[in-house]
Amino acid sequence: MAIADGLVVFLAGIIIYLVYVGWSSESAPVYASGCAVTALLTAAVFYVSGLYELNTVENRAIRYRKIVVGCGWVFVVIIVLAFALKISAGFSRVWLFSWFITSTLLIVAVRGFGDSQLRRLAVSGRLSRNIVIVGATRLTTRFIKFVENRKEPWIRILGIFEDRENRGPSDICRYPILGNLDNLLDWARKYRIDDIVIALPWDAEDRALAIIEKLKILPVCVHLCPDIVGFNFVQRGYSYMCGVPVLSVFQKPVAGWSYVAKIIEDRVLAALLLVLSLPVMGLIAACIKLDSPGPVFFRQQRYGFNNQLIDVIKFRTLCVEQQDDDANQLVTRSDPRVTRVGSFLRRASLDELPQLLNVLKGDMSVVGPRPHALHASAGGRLYEEVVEKYAVRHQVKPGITGWAQINGWRGETDTEEKIRERVEHDLYYIENWSLMLDLVIVLRTAWVVFKGSRTY
Repeated sequence: MAIADGLVVFLAGIIIYLVYVGWSSESAPVYASGCAVTALLTAAVFYVSGLYELNTVENRAIRYRKIVVGCGWVFVVIIVLAFALKISAGFSRVWLFSWFITSTLLIVAVRGFGDSQLRRLAVSGRLSRNIVIVGATRLTTRFIKFVENRKEPWIRILGIFEDRENRGPSDICRYPILGNLDNLLDWARKYRIDDIVIALPWDAEDRALAIIEKLKILPVCVHLCPDIVGFNFVQRGYSYMCGVPVLSVFQKPVAGWSYVAKIIEDRVLAALLLVLSLPVMGLIAACIKLDSPGPVFFRQQRYGFNNQLIDVIKFRTLCVEQQDDDANQLVTRSDPRVTRVGSFLRRASLDELPQLLNVLKGDMSVVGPRPHALHASAGGRLYEEVVEKYAVRHQVKPGITGWAQINGWRGETDTEEKIRERVEHDLYYIENWSLMLDLVIVLRTAWVVFKGSRTY
């Protein structure tokens, strides 16, 4: 697939060059070199993105999104390099953008064909990873059900072997028990086995070690199946702590270099947006003062990172005498407490602009779960009472905009279902955070604000 992707990019560039630009002895080597470098860079970016791992065949939506994003990054890098090396004038802009669109569409088409062929080979048994399980236990049942739910056609469970005689039923989940360990040793010499999974409780140490000792003569991969509790965290990875393998149940969502990148992103975006919006903010401040008596800004305590309290700054949109510092009563449609200017600001989400100062201060991020007021409720119940995992959203800094907001879950939360959906989208963002996702959210926020739905 890597070779196919590289050829698609290279040939698409060359063909469009010949059709649109036309061959010449001066330009041909330059265009051919650009096509070759881009083809290699595309394959490298796809490799880093995990597009050459077998399991990416199953989730087409994620795979196609990675292809489009990967191609976009490659062409951005190529454009930047061309400008940096002062060779951009030697390339046709029409050719470049036609090449980007064409190669992206062709890669998607070639990938679709390749996936169908991989699946066909897997179903026929010619492309498979053969697994046998040792131990007729509850772990075996859990492991089989998990593998079946994954629906990966190249994973084939051949059968089960039990190290103790006359133990348990003749089959588990329709997979036969083929014998004991001695039978497994003989069986492995007749049939291809890629992996052996030992499905024993981890407290059965002596029994597991004896099985491992007996199986080490076979040229196969041997794995210890997670204990029962481990199946609650099957999407997590294993790591090493002081040389000891441990199951990583939870990890800090944004840590290491990702934390540094997030800080830089917040500071740069906030400073840029603040400079660009200063004239608008000045006009808004004047309108607020002319519209109703009282201060321009409204400060409210809300929950921030690690459930700590922060002072969130907004433009005042309510009449001073009817302000609700603790949000005991959420703003609703046609709320009489909202001023005329405030109504416009809320519909356009311009009342949030001062929170750029919160971002520069370090209390908030440009993108993240929205900070909620202390007594905010849905259906008469506090948010944390409605959603069990509500506090998990405080693992990252709150944001001015977020994944929930661009997917329609913004504005009034008059029902419990609305806050549940909002929190689910917040948790998705935390688990899938990336700089690219932040960029997508920022760009889509502009469109959501333009529509102005669900905000009063």
